[in-house]
Amino acid sequence: MSDIFISYSSKDKEKADQLSELLASAGLSVWIDQTGIEVATSWSGEIVDAIEGCKAFVILLSPNSIESKNVVKELALASERNKKILPLDLEPVALPRDLAYHLAGIQRAPMTNVDSIIRALGKLGLEATQPPTMKIIKETDPRKSLVILPFEDLSPTADNQWFADGLAGELIDALGHIKSLRILDRKTSLDLRGVKQTTVEIGKLFNTQYFVEGSVRKFGDQIKISVSLLDIETGDHLWQESYKGVMADIFDLQESVASQVVEGLKLHLTKEEKSLLAERGTENAEAYELVMKAQEYYNQQTREGIELSAQLSEEAYKLDPHYARAYSRKANALTDLYRLYDRNPALLDEAERLCDEARRHAPDFLGIYPPSISILMHRGRHEEAELLAKELIAREPRNALSHFALGFFYTETRQSSKSIAAYEASLELNPQSFTVLTNVIIACDDAGETGKCKEWSQTALPLIDRYLRLHPDDEDKRVWRAVLLSNIGNDKESLTAARELTDKHSARQIRDGRSLYNIACLFGMLGEKQEALGAFRRSIEAGFRYIQLLQAFLGSKKEGIASLAGTPEYEEVKRMVEELELKIQN
Repeated sequence: MSDIFISYSSKDKEKADQLSELLASAGLSVWIDQTGIEVATSWSGEIVDAIEGCKAFVILLSPNSIESKNVVKELALASERNKKILPLDLEPVALPRDLAYHLAGIQRAPMTNVDSIIRALGKLGLEATQPPTMKIIKETDPRKSLVILPFEDLSPTADNQWFADGLAGELIDALGHIKSLRILDRKTSLDLRGVKQTTVEIGKLFNTQYFVEGSVRKFGDQIKISVSLLDIETGDHLWQESYKGVMADIFDLQESVASQVVEGLKLHLTKEEKSLLAERGTENAEAYELVMKAQEYYNQQTREGIELSAQLSEEAYKLDPHYARAYSRKANALTDLYRLYDRNPALLDEAERLCDEARRHAPDFLGIYPPSISILMHRGRHEEAELLAKELIAREPRNALSHFALGFFYTETRQSSKSIAAYEASLELNPQSFTVLTNVIIACDDAGETGKCKEWSQTALPLIDRYLRLHPDDEDKRVWRAVLLSNIGNDKESLTAARELTDKHSARQIRDGRSLYNIACLFGMLGEKQEALGAFRRSIEAGFRYIQLLQAFLGSKKEGIASLAGTPEYEEVKRMVEELELKIQN
């Protein structure tokens, strides 16, 4: 039988499910009535058997549960069977006489404090076998929750998925400024393409009530966008609409869709939010289309993809010299090329020129901050870069990317302890961001926060497993899965995964330089020094040029690579790194 029985009102099902997931993630088995006791035609024998067999009885106290006759009956049975009882407050309530009798003398714990819940269960003899992956069960979020599902490409040529993704992403960005709306971020939303789960299942996974579904048909200059807004609690379509036009109408079409979502959700916007919803950045549809495609290539995070992103962005601002976003898009690409592949100072000079140009045309455009911070950082002007990152947070405190920018600055300048707090602030706003999760894990590891590193790795592992079911060929995520397995103590499975990724005969062999560098570090951590050195060499041969990381790897005592100094293999890769350093300096 299960360790814990959860008694709750069906009106509090969302909180009960959160608690169930929390306890399960801590290694405790839970019995919870998934139908909701209020809708049962009778008090079932299954419930009685579950209470009989549980080791502890948890009751969720709220204005709803204290009015539930079935909750009272469940508590009475648990009390009669001398079960260990833990009352949790969803919110403070005065207990009626029948509940007060059975709970007399038992201390109540708040539902919002995970540590107190785990400690209380420990006192009842139920010790968690691992830290819970959920950080905290929050109070009910008053904002309405929305997921924009990936738009389907229905074009006759079936080659406009990038355009459909761009439109969905633009809608996410436009609605993301509304404070009364909680919306799933662009990256996580697009990862839902092709999932087999129903909207109800996705809604439960992301704690979301509303969905936007859409399709795009593009043929030449002709566009048709079909969109619907769904309430999964009721199963109703709040509205469905089709919009037709030509590419020149794209801005009006997008504004119409965004306005319909706002109207369908009955949101009340501030004057500033209305202004941001209508913001376009350019009136040139062709330039806008090029920037959307540039974003698609940039998201691939390969050298080729980043270079194509820079090229398309340049074409866009040549079409519209006032298009600030096109300048910043290319500036971002150039700073990433500098950081990851080519330490040519001319890339930073060009990126700075582009940022100045964007700022000249749109002084308040926040997209300039990330590349500007990166430029200052790479030039060693750390104090200025930090101040600029903090200025971005002050201007957009509710934007997860603002906090991430500060955290990334601290990471790049080897201030790992400071970066943890910034990344955690970003995750508070967007807990599903795997990019932020990987960075906070790296920061915790570098700072020696092994407990936090393991905790965040446990949080990240189910997210990456879900992602890889949808995108099995993603090299970066497959490497990260191997790393996470090691972080949670499963070194044997981690080593097996790492060897599969570097086996030249494996269908899953990785080829990207950055991925090979990361797997080299993992081999070192697992004590496989020769395999680490081999993967490290292959990362250089594949074009990885982040010279500080290359130098750090060779001197690392943590990965055990420095102990190979003097061997022919070590000296050869050391020579390769030195040649790269000289080339960069010259």
